[in-house]
Amino acid sequence: MTATATTPSQSTTIKPGTVVLGEGRFSGGDAYRALFRIRKGGFEYLGQVNVHLGEEGVRLEMFNANYFGLFEAEAEVVTATLERTLLNQLLGRDALNDRFRDVIHSRLEESILQPLEPLPAIKEEADPRDLQGIFDRLNAEYFEGKVEAGIEWSKETRIANRRSVKFGSYDARKKLIRIHPRLKQDFVPIPVLELTVFHEMCHQAVPPVRQNGQWKTHHREFKAREKEYKHYKEAMQWEKKHWAKLLAPSPSE
Repeated sequence: MTATATTPSQSTTIKPGTVVLGEGRFSGGDAYRALFRIRKGGFEYLGQVNVHLGEEGVRLEMFNANYFGLFEAEAEVVTATLERTLLNQLLGRDALNDRFRDVIHSRLEESILQPLEPLPAIKEEADPRDLQGIFDRLNAEYFEGKVEAGIEWSKETRIANRRSVKFGSYDARKKLIRIHPRLKQDFVPIPVLELTVFHEMCHQAVPPVRQNGQWKTHHREFKAREKEYKHYKEAMQWEKKHWAKLLAPSPSE
């Protein structure tokens, strides 16, 4: 995804994540490009910042478009804040001559001098691991509010020689979703927790079907519905990479 930065007034309230600017390179003497990495929500996202001496000026490219899905604000608002962060980092590079610095300063001044509207009062930040909040948001976004179930953290259990843990369950009789408290740990990315909740919600939205004389829960339609979660691929990759850490005893054990 290519994004041309604008500077909405709300950009000053966005927290783009941990931004790490990589080594840059010159192209034809009139352009400078540098890759950057952003770590947010437990995942890494890649992009590139381009500085041109001509009319093109400054341009940002995000290679992972789903990065913008982490914010409630529009992509242009997020891009504006990210651009300011990257340009200020670029100004610290000795390799850039005065002509490139002039382009960067002009872009920063252009954005900073935009008239700012009064910012709304900052609301108290919600707990990102609030299960009810996650459930309500996913229900509205993916299920049209039709999933009717309670949700709660299950109890931690001590199991010797642990080889597996069931991180979520759905009790169809009670219409109750239980999530394992190991997913409450800070090192677990929020999308991994959300996917677990989403998976259990799918059990009600896409109930079991009878195939070859047996009831099948994770049938083709179920799996297709589960993959509709926007961070499905990243969450699954993280789980595969960190499953051993998830199975390790928690600090309270």
